[in-house]
Amino acid sequence: MDDRVLCLDGGGIRGIIILEILEAIEKEAGKPIKDLFDWIGGTSTGGIIALGIATAHLRN
Repeated sequence: MDDRVLCLDGGGIRGIIILEILEAIEKEAGKPIKDLFDWIGGTSTGGIIALGIATAHLRN
């Protein structure tokens, strides 16, 4: 099986657009983003979002 990689770009305030797109993907798939990808990473704002996705389960 091939690994599924999600790479999130930086861009400051444009991270809001990334969040909106990720939310739409989650709604369409019916699963959390972290369950749809094997690897999640990013640069700058994208890296912060990736950390949030990867550690979301720790807040519950």
